[in-house]
Amino acid sequence: MSLEEFYPMATVYVPSSTLPCALSTSSSSSSLVRRTANPHPNVWDYHFVQSLQSPYTDPCYGERVETLVAEIKAMLHGEGGLMITPSAYDTAWVARVPSIDGSARPQFPQTVQWILKNQLKDGSWGTESHFLLSDRLLATLSCVLALLKWKVGDLQVQQGIEFIKSNLEAIKDENDEDSLVTDFDIIFPSLLREAQYLDIELPLQPALCKSTPPKRQERLANMSREEIHGVPSPLLYSLEGIEDMVDWERIMDVRSQDGSFLSSPASIACVFMHTGDIKCLEFLNNVLTNFGTFVPCLYPVDLLERLLIVDNLVQLGIDRHFEKEIKEALDYVHRHWNERGIGWGRLNPIADLEITALGFRLLRLHRYNVSPAVFENFKDSNGHFVCSGAQFNKDVASMLSLYRASQLAFPGENILDEAKSFTSKYLKEALEKRETYSAWNNKQSLSEEIKYALENSWHASVPRVEAKRYCQVYRSDYTYLAKSVYKLPKVNNEKILELAKLDFQHYPGHPPKRDEECHHLVKNSEFPLLPFGRERPVECFFIVAAGTYEPQYAKCRFLFSKVACLNTVLDDMYDTYGTLDELKLFTEAVRRWDLSLTENLPDYMKLCYKIFYDIVHEVVLEAEKEQGRELLTFFRKGWEEYLMGYYEEAEWLACEYLPSLEEYIRNGIISIGQRILVVSGVLLMEGQILSQEALEQLDYPGRRVLTELNSIITRLADDIHTYKAEKARGELASSIECYMREHPGSTEEVAVNYMYSLLEPAVKELTWEFLKPEDSTVHIPFQCKKMLMEETRVTMVIFKEGDGFGISKTKIKDYIKDCLIEPLPL
Repeated sequence: MSLEEFYPMATVYVPSSTLPCALSTSSSSSSLVRRTANPHPNVWDYHFVQSLQSPYTDPCYGERVETLVAEIKAMLHGEGGLMITPSAYDTAWVARVPSIDGSARPQFPQTVQWILKNQLKDGSWGTESHFLLSDRLLATLSCVLALLKWKVGDLQVQQGIEFIKSNLEAIKDENDEDSLVTDFDIIFPSLLREAQYLDIELPLQPALCKSTPPKRQERLANMSREEIHGVPSPLLYSLEGIEDMVDWERIMDVRSQDGSFLSSPASIACVFMHTGDIKCLEFLNNVLTNFGTFVPCLYPVDLLERLLIVDNLVQLGIDRHFEKEIKEALDYVHRHWNERGIGWGRLNPIADLEITALGFRLLRLHRYNVSPAVFENFKDSNGHFVCSGAQFNKDVASMLSLYRASQLAFPGENILDEAKSFTSKYLKEALEKRETYSAWNNKQSLSEEIKYALENSWHASVPRVEAKRYCQVYRSDYTYLAKSVYKLPKVNNEKILELAKLDFQHYPGHPPKRDEECHHLVKNSEFPLLPFGRERPVECFFIVAAGTYEPQYAKCRFLFSKVACLNTVLDDMYDTYGTLDELKLFTEAVRRWDLSLTENLPDYMKLCYKIFYDIVHEVVLEAEKEQGRELLTFFRKGWEEYLMGYYEEAEWLACEYLPSLEEYIRNGIISIGQRILVVSGVLLMEGQILSQEALEQLDYPGRRVLTELNSIITRLADDIHTYKAEKARGELASSIECYMREHPGSTEEVAVNYMYSLLEPAVKELTWEFLKPEDSTVHIPFQCKKMLMEETRVTMVIFKEGDGFGISKTKIKDYIKDCLIEPLPL
């Protein structure tokens, strides 16, 4: 494509290489035709933007939000409701325990009554809302055996046996790892033998009975008796399925501190019936004190539940409503964090990779001091990451959790680099082999989740769009899998989902609030009077509103967007429209900082200077009000440095000069304009006061602190994905071109890879600056760092597949629609 084709509405002006750079190319001809920076028109028509209306403006929606927040807080503080749903299978094992007084009665008669009252209509027992045949067969046979032991419930027993008879053959269709409850292949054959011993008439020769015992033998053959009794092993969770292998005295050496065996009520009930151990009885008494008439399949789940709650609140974008609750939950997890990893409960002797990775990610995101060295415990002798044997049919899910955790690497954390490389390959292979299909949870598939995670890293994702997407995939009836299908009602419920959806509609980036902030900033300004430049008001607003959306930061969003629009105009003027002489005059006028010193400027520059002068002073005035000190000197210096960077690039273009890579990057991190943009936003955040020392820790030119790293990342991300388009329109200098000139014979691919080798460490450094524990001597408000980090993430998305800012009719248009325009149905 020629330059004329690329810019169909303009003739291209290119400075003559025969002219010295210091000479004017504009004074000699009044007929100069200038380049335009706007070959791609504004995607968002003003009338279209103005017409947008939110369907959720009624005050009752805001009142409902407040009500939901209060109700969810009460729930999280333990007021009413279950933490985990009943397990018919485990309840039946506890129901078998005979009275300790020696009478022929159950020790826990309430559990027998629960079984009698909770048979389902089809004759089975289990989780009524989710049908998984292995869950129903295991629970039903267990309940039948418990009722037979106490010679009660003849009708329920008969109905249960009929269910087993009619469904036993069908289990072969679910006879795969993802369709079976934990240790089904070990436990169910032992229950069948017990049923046979009691002369229960069951078809004992179906395909299941031919296939399951060999599987059981194969698993147990790999586990010696010494291993079972010597160290905590996953089989402690299912001791009731291997009674013939257990030495009941020695098994006490490997139980948990709370007296349990991997938190399994069924396993503990079995051990108690063999040993009469008082700690086992105390544990069962404690569980029933908490749940009344039944027991769950796991108890306690204190770490898992807290982490899942926090993860949901964060991913749904409603965490700001529950800061106290989140801190309490993560403080609890951190107190029980240890170097071997964590499990679903604080006293679990076997660590779980998925839960450990989730805990690491959430603790790090909330700036707790946790070391990734914990993941060394999940590597085998070949250096491969593996799930422990206690994993519940979730190897792929564990690797996905580890992959997400690995993205929060700090500089020098090689173990996380290894984890990212390993899990990326593992997950891609799992997709190719179709190993991500999960049949047990309403035929839910992990495939889409994995694809999305691999394509959208945490550092290059749009926070508000992520929240909207999670609202769409969050399931209030989500179930988990252990020896039973179970739910965690405080983790997944209708109230949390309703709040997230309402909150998304009401957040200030959505119509009509968005219309008030975004549309007003351009329509009532003088930007449209300029004869050049890209009109990108919605895109400018999107950059900040997609991450900093809280109500109190409306002024920050509004003025950030104004500065971003100003930056766009200045970029286009220096890059394409202005001649070198004109730009020199404009730059000098800025350095002298006097509106009256613009007489020699062309008319368009006079208008541009006035817009510039007015916006800068508006920002300074508001920032000084917010921060309570003089800031004009600081802003003047920043703007002067920024425009000098632009002018240097204009000189390169006029002289057709290609700088060294070092020279280019040094100037490029100034001319990208990010520093003055994000600092303007940070200093305008309501209630976030930065001392001079804190401001220097956040922003100090030439030192790799937050603003400098943001600028480096943006510059490199921009170059990597836009250098071809910029080269096509005559701009010679880019990091790619500079590298290839310094390394003769190198390809564009090599140059791009080199830029990635600079980009990735900068991303890690920024992650460290953002998430490191707070310096006790200089306090930088976390919301200021968060605003800067979120802006970086959105910017990386914009340049992910090209110039998404200049050509926003591409995928960025969809992001903007998702974030700012299209409502989320309630």
